[in-house]
Amino acid sequence: MFHSYNSVNMRSLVLSLAFMCLATPAVATTCEESFQKKGDFLNGSAFAARVQVEGLSIERAFSQLRPILAREGIKTLSTDLNLGVMKAENPATAFQRALPIDVFASMDGNILNVEMIFTLPSGVGASKDTVKGYLCGALNQLLPQTTK
Repeated sequence: MFHSYNSVNMRSLVLSLAFMCLATPAVATTCEESFQKKGDFLNGSAFAARVQVEGLSIERAFSQLRPILAREGIKTLSTDLNLGVMKAENPATAFQRALPIDVFASMDGNILNVEMIFTLPSGVGASKDTVKGYLCGALNQLLPQTTK
């Protein structure tokens, strides 16, 4: 029942990598259509959603996501532009521990693919519709870079 910080991070990484390996090829779908859930209450689960934005850089996407996530109370922990990875967390409360959110961004020509993965440890549940609303609510706010 009690996991060390490292085992929780490892579980988050493993579930995130599983999503990335199983991800379908980049197809222009809506965030809501891309939404997936893997795992279960007993073993831990991960929710993932993705969007594609034409004409947006990784740097601009992450700079847009930071305040979007902050408005939802989500704290950005680190950003690596070279790898296209942003680590964030839904901070701990009196009733739950911090929950990791990983964002992966990659360029495919002029198209930026952004995927957000929310990981829950074993014994923690969340409504699929609620998580979809939060993930897609954030991802759907990403805007292409405008030229002046």
